[in-house]
Amino acid sequence: MDNRAELIEKIFSAQDKNGFWKTLTPNDRYYPDYQHYVPNFKASLWTLILLADLQADKNEVRVRKSLAEIKDQFYDADHGIFTLKEDHFPIPCLNGNIIYLDAYFNEKPDPRCIQALEFFAQYQRFDDGCYEEPKNKFCANTSCYGKHSCYWGIVKLLKGISFVPKTFRSQNVQVLKQKCVDFILRHEVCFSSHHPERIMIEKLDLLTFPNMYKSDFLEILWLLKREKVHSEAMDKALRLLLSKKQHNGSWQLEREIYNMVVSIGRKNSPNAFITQRALEVIHG
Repeated sequence: MDNRAELIEKIFSAQDKNGFWKTLTPNDRYYPDYQHYVPNFKASLWTLILLADLQADKNEVRVRKSLAEIKDQFYDADHGIFTLKEDHFPIPCLNGNIIYLDAYFNEKPDPRCIQALEFFAQYQRFDDGCYEEPKNKFCANTSCYGKHSCYWGIVKLLKGISFVPKTFRSQNVQVLKQKCVDFILRHEVCFSSHHPERIMIEKLDLLTFPNMYKSDFLEILWLLKREKVHSEAMDKALRLLLSKKQHNGSWQLEREIYNMVVSIGRKNSPNAFITQRALEVIHG
């Protein structure tokens, strides 16, 4: 059962009088740098991702204050990107998620989001087990730019770009998007490029919703479909998706995201949101 409207209203009923969710107090050890980012999956950043993935009204006025403050909170004017200060600097998944939210809830992208995309068009790495090009100054951040570039960062950059209207994508951003797509196809969506019989990251093959900073293979297929990518390199992941279809035509939630403001369904039960996304991939 698709109870989308009910869930969205339940999320907004948990919003505080200032328009946020689960804010930190000044005596919290994560305050103020991680305000709206911590606690995981309950803070405003994650709750806005949940709303966008649930396809809340794009003109929803109740998100405006929290989204505006999130952009202000994390924006680093010196580098033109969104940051967690020195933590994982620069962090592509955070930027991809904020760009996604900004593009989803606004017809015209915030210039800061476009600037962030230009930064990653210049500096994002696509290494696959070794440093394939000379190291740049950001490779000290081995979590995002180790010998194998963080797959989540690349997927979230693609997600952000996918929601930016094409008229706002510069040539540099188009090149960045294609590099993200090529890297994903190099891994056949969710398989190791060095051991193609293996899922490349644990639980990447488990259907989940929503997709916070980690994705599942269905979200990746969905993003490729949004960008009208057609490739034989997607076939194995598409077969995996079809193999998970239930006799009643639905797909189940296989991995739960805990600690959200609301629950979107039980594990190992048919899930309307995953089913909708799967059908969009197969028939879109």
